[in-house]
Amino acid sequence: MRESQPLLDRLFAALDWHALGAIYCDEGGDAFWSERREPTLRMGRVWAAALAKRLPRGGRSLYVGAGVAELPAMLHETRAMGRSVVACNLRAAECAVIAQGLRAIGVSADELEVVPADVRTLLDGAAFDHLALVSALTDPETWPVSSAVTYGRMPPVLLDVAAFERERGEILALVESLLPTLATPGWITTTGYEVPWLMHVARARGLALDVDDDLIESAVVGDPIGFVRVKKA
Repeated sequence: MRESQPLLDRLFAALDWHALGAIYCDEGGDAFWSERREPTLRMGRVWAAALAKRLPRGGRSLYVGAGVAELPAMLHETRAMGRSVVACNLRAAECAVIAQGLRAIGVSADELEVVPADVRTLLDGAAFDHLALVSALTDPETWPVSSAVTYGRMPPVLLDVAAFERERGEILALVESLLPTLATPGWITTTGYEVPWLMHVARARGLALDVDDDLIESAVVGDPIGFVRVKKA
C-alpha cells in the first residue's frame, strides 16, 4: 500500500462528504460519513492489500456498483500494481463527486473513472481477470424484493412472487453477462449473499468457484467481503 497511501489520504480529504451524505442517506448523511469515513479508508486499505496478494500485475479489473468504499482498492490497483480498472455505478451523482475528488488530486479520467452506466454497456468483448461485485446483486434500490428476501426483512406471506421472479431473472441475466468476461483462472471479490447467484450461473457455464476463507469487514454496507477463485471445472 506504500505507493498509493499518500494519494489515498489526499483523495479522502478532497471528497465532498456533505454531498455524499445526501446521496447515501435521506437524512443524517453528515453523521453517517463522520462515523464511517475513517473505517472506510482503513478497511479499504485492507481490501487493497488482499487484492495485491491475489491479482497479477498488469491485469484488468471490472468493478460493478463502485462507490466510495471501492476507491482504495481501485486506486491501489492502478497506481501500485500497474493494472487497469473499468468501473461503473448507476448513481450518477456519486460518480460526479468521485470524479471531482480524483481530478482534484491529479488522477485523470484515463487512469481511473467511475462511469454512470449499466455495466453491460461497457463490456464490448472486454476480458478481465478480476470482477468486483460487492453488494451489487443485493442492492435494495435496484432489486427491493430480492434484497428484502436476502436479508430477511420480508416474511414469506408478504412476498410478491411476480416481482421476485422478475428481479430474479434480472439478477441472473446480469451475472450471465459478467461471468463470460472473466478469464480463467480469475478472481471475484464479492459477499456471501451473492455467491449463490454466481455459483448458479457458473455451474451452467462449466466453471468452478472456490471460496477463499479470508473475509474483510465492510464499513459502508456491513456485509463482509470475500474472494472467490474462478477456474474451469
